[in-house]
Amino acid sequence: MYQIIDVNEDNLDVYGSFLGEDLSENIGRSYYRAVVAAEDGSENAVSGMVWMLKNLDEDADTESNIIWIRCEDKEAFSDMMQGYSERAKSDGVVRSCAFVPVKNGKEMKAMLMEQGFKMRLTESNAVVVKLSELSKMPHMQKMKDMKIPESIMPLNQLTMRSFRKGIAKSVGLGKKGLCEDLEELGLLWFEDDVSCVSVKDDKINGFFLFHRRPSGVIAVQLLVCLDTSFKTTLPFMMRQFINAMEEKYDPDTLVELDRHNEQALLLAEKLLPRGFGIPVYAGGREE
Repeated sequence: MYQIIDVNEDNLDVYGSFLGEDLSENIGRSYYRAVVAAEDGSENAVSGMVWMLKNLDEDADTESNIIWIRCEDKEAFSDMMQGYSERAKSDGVVRSCAFVPVKNGKEMKAMLMEQGFKMRLTESNAVVVKLSELSKMPHMQKMKDMKIPESIMPLNQLTMRSFRKGIAKSVGLGKKGLCEDLEELGLLWFEDDVSCVSVKDDKINGFFLFHRRPSGVIAVQLLVCLDTSFKTTLPFMMRQFINAMEEKYDPDTLVELDRHNEQALLLAEKLLPRGFGIPVYAGGREE
């Protein structure tokens, strides 16, 4: 038998290395969940999984996105999935989705299907490219010598009050990007010298926010325009971001652009016409 252990801030020193540094930094955030399976009487993890809850504090149905699974023992996996189901039920989850990289993922795909998931081959929403690749994109080259409007400014030039008001407006419009806890995050959680905002009439009308993960990847967290100007605003914010990145980081620095909404998708298609996410098996089940 295996015990299913919730990973939290109290035992992260024990299980953080099993999860990895990028996942571990999110333990303790309100919508993150993680468990490991260990033999009774032992702290040695043999399986683990991490999932994110969506719509946890809203009227919409609560969903769960399983973003990472590691399995070193099939029996432990079965016990772990049972533990997951119990926790999902406790959180009111009505649907679970799972994402597994195709590389070395066929066995995990089959195991998830045995647990009731309907899986299919697709591509990840996230596109990872080197900074140098972004800089060389034709659209960015075209804008290289264009003056960036004064309305586009680095996040570190913003007052905390303005930041809070802008975030509250974005959340009020249902635009949280990849951060269900967007209102709980401080300004400094974001890479504030490369993230940027657009300001109109002394109010924020656009965010392009990034976070630097422990691994060094610079990952988009929120890309949104709060009015109808996104066709002109977002490209300038992208140019501002790249200029700031080139001043601070090596050309080989990895940048992750997640096509999490329509605006992010349109920008990714414009900047990276040949870009695509890594192949993944994705699917879901009703809880």
